[in-house]
Formats: sequence, C-alpha cells, structure tokens
Amino acid sequence: MNDPLDGAEGSDPEEQDRYLAAMQDLTAAMAASGTSFRERVEPVLAVGREHLGFPNGHIAVIAGDSHEIVASSGLQSTITAGDETPRSETYCRHTLSESGMYIVTNASEEMATDPAYERFGLEAYVGATLRADGAEYGTLCFVNDSESISEFSDWQQTLFEHLTQWVEAEIERELAVDTREQSQRLLEATFNSPETFIGILNADGHLLRANTTALGFIDADDDAVLGELFWETPWWNHSDEVACRCQNAVERASEGEMVRFEAEHVGADGQRISTAVVARPVMVDGTVQKVIVEGTDITDLKRREEQMEFFNSILRHDILNGMTVIEARAETLADALTGTQAAYAETILDWSQDIVDLTQKVRSVLSTMSDDELTEAETIELGPVVEGATKKAVSMAEDCTLRTDIHGDTVVVADDLLDDVVGNILTNAVEHGGPGTTIEVTTDRVGSMVHLRIADDGPGIPPAEREAIFEKGERGPESTGTGFGLYFVSVMVNNYGGDIWVEDSDLGGSEFVVTLPVA
Repeated sequence: MNDPLDGAEGSDPEEQDRYLAAMQDLTAAMAASGTSFRERVEPVLAVGREHLGFPNGHIAVIAGDSHEIVASSGLQSTITAGDETPRSETYCRHTLSESGMYIVTNASEEMATDPAYERFGLEAYVGATLRADGAEYGTLCFVNDSESISEFSDWQQTLFEHLTQWVEAEIERELAVDTREQSQRLLEATFNSPETFIGILNADGHLLRANTTALGFIDADDDAVLGELFWETPWWNHSDEVACRCQNAVERASEGEMVRFEAEHVGADGQRISTAVVARPVMVDGTVQKVIVEGTDITDLKRREEQMEFFNSILRHDILNGMTVIEARAETLADALTGTQAAYAETILDWSQDIVDLTQKVRSVLSTMSDDELTEAETIELGPVVEGATKKAVSMAEDCTLRTDIHGDTVVVADDLLDDVVGNILTNAVEHGGPGTTIEVTTDRVGSMVHLRIADDGPGIPPAEREAIFEKGERGPESTGTGFGLYFVSVMVNNYGGDIWVEDSDLGGSEFVVTLPVA
C-alpha cells in the first residue's frame, strides 16, 4: 500500500493534505466508536462517505444467494441496515469475483442491462471483498444514487484500503465476541442442566460453585454453601456414611483419580433420591486445581431394578415351583393312563416342560437386562425352530391347518429364545383364529434379511391397532392373556437386529412379518 504521506517526488501537496485530513477524521471516528458493531463502524463509514465523495457507505454480509445490509451510513431511504436482496441482483456479486477493488464510475453506460442497475439504479459504486478468519464474509461498499464519478485518486484508493482493513478487523473482533458469548451460553446451559447436580470445588474440597439444579434441591442460595467443605453441606450431611463416601471420593480426585460411586440424598422437601456420582480432577500443568463433582438422578433406574428383581423372584419361586408340581403330576398321569387320556396327559407334560424352559430363559433375559444389555445373539437354523413351534401350535387345536414352506438351509442371527418368539406368534394365531383356522408359514430372502411370514385366515387385526399390540401390557378385547407375549416378541426381534409388523393376509386374516438378519 503506497502512503500519500511518504513525500515521494512528484506527489501532490494538496492530495497529501486531503489524505492527512481524512486519516485524522478516521482516527477520531475509530476512537469515539460505540459498543455495538454498528455503533463502531457507521461513524467510520461516514468518514469514508465524506472523503471519498459518496452519499452512502454500507457493509453487507453474503451467504449463498443472500445479501444483507448489516451497517449503513447515508441514503437511509434507499439502503438501510436489515435490507435483504438476492445476491444475483446486486453490484456486490461483481466485487466478490474481483481480487481487489471493484469500481463502477458510470453505471448507466457500463451496466445498463445489469440486474443490479435495473433494480437499484445506482450510478456509481466502489466495493471490496471483506474477509474474516480467512473466509469470505461480505463487502464494503460506497455508492452514489444519482451521479457518476471520476476515477479514484491514489490517496482515495489508499484511504479505501485502510477502511477495508479496519472493517475486517472489527468483523473478526465481533465474531470472536459472538463465539465467546455462544461458548459461555453453552457452558452455562450445560452447567445448569436440570438433569445433573454439579459442584466445583478447590483441591482442598471447599465448594466454589454449585449449579441451580443442585441448589434448588436443598432450597439454598450460594451464600449458604459456598466456601464450605463439600461433604459437610446439606447434600451429604444427612448421613455420616454418605458424607464419608463423598469425602473419600473428593480426596482421591484431589490426588488425580476419577472416582465413581452411588449415593442417596434428601431434599429440602423430604424427597429422597439416588444418584450416580462422578468426582473428577481438573489438572493444570500436572497439578490438580479443581475437582468437579457431578451427580445424575438414577432414582427411576434403581426403582426399575427393584421391580425387575421382584418379578424375577416371582419367576424363580412361584411360577417355577408351581410348574414343577404340575410337571410331576402330569408325568405320573401320563404313565398311569392309556389312550386319549394318556395323550392329553402327555400334552400337559409337554406344555409344562416348555413353560418351565421358557421361564428359565426369561429369567436369564431379565438378569442380563438388569446389566443394560440383552443376551448375545448367535446363529440359529430357522427350519427346526419353525418345525418345533408348529407342532406346539397344532397341539392347541386339532382342527387347525398349518402349512409351512421354509428353506431348509436358512440360518439367521438370533438365540435360543427364537423358538418361543415364533411359537408365541403361532399360538396367538391359533387362539384368535377360531375353529378350523388355516395358518401358512413361509420365508423369503430380502437383501441381508430373511422375512418370516406367518399368515392366517382369522378375523384379522384392524390397521389402527397393529402397532399397539406390540406394546407392554397390550392385549385384544377377547384375549385372556397378560399382554406380555407380543411385547416379548418385539423386544427379542429388535435385539436380534430385526423388525416385526402386521399386514393383511392373502388368506383373509392377518400376516405377521418377522425380519431377521441372515447369518
């Protein structure tokens, strides 16, 4: 950038004086600028208007085809901050394609058919691309709405370059402020999460700050707890055991260790909750400066674990013990009876053995679910599974017709509960299909999945009810079951990586479609 004040040979003293006056005005405008971006740049734009000889100066932000004025000085009736225009209809689109300054001295002659001139009718324009953090931001422009201009003098070009550089610096300053404010807001939102109790301690365990969620739980303000040893505050002092657990975790964290533990707390209103707590160190140059303690409310999770253990105990004691008695009596009857009665006893024995087996499997599932994961899937041959489930379903009603067409070599990703999954759907079809039900079981390969289709000629399931039947506890109006069966089916199929839904059957009833990954 050539400085007109450098006194080069042949320089015009008058131009030097005009440039000196412009730089003095620019310095004064920059020194007197306000706090907001517009308050800082618009006085500078006014200096540019005066010394460059333009009625208006403005700054535009460009994003895609959007052109928005963010600051403007002069010609407020023509160009106002907040105005938006398609980029394709602006003079700025030419500026953005140039590497330096873009000047239009007489638009009515130079660009009479240009969309920008047709829309705005500005006679003269000078603009430069503004960049911030290495990226294109927008343009700095000065325009004359009614008169053409002569070419810029050297000192005017130098002044315009100074203006461009200063505006770019202000944009980067504004973006940095925005970034800091956004980061601060994000940190505050995270810190004051309604789901988490957070405390920040110094390395000695004294509380420096607590979030609003934690303070609200004990109905306290900052003054009541800040500066106190953390384990002596109301979150912990209801129980010596809990307080000691907290103190131990904080002291270990102060030595650089991350510590996890569970605790119970009593709120100001007597509410008792359980939390999963993490105490973690904040290191600076290898030294622990702070300790952050976070507690997540796990009351509902603990309650579900207790409920799961309760139901597991029912399976373990009541159902299994009862079925063991039934199984023993059925075995005795099967040995003692003959003919049809012996066959009935054998059916009772088979079903009781199946129920005992299923109960033990469900117990296993409940145990692994309490560890937040289901049983691990394996490879299962689908043919034998369908064959076994078919025999079980036929034993429920001798007048039902059950046809299968299963590819013998089909192997899917599942586990040993798959026979109960298929059997549950088949027995539902027999139970709800009515006398003389016909059921067809087929498979077809679709990409990496096998579609197992179980169709019947029963009354069908209305479309509005097809999703609900897979929900926990949901059962049909005529059903005498618990609503567990199809929910169990849905959970297991999803665990295998498949899906299940209901369609209309070509037989006239419903068709259950189970998708399973091919092994």
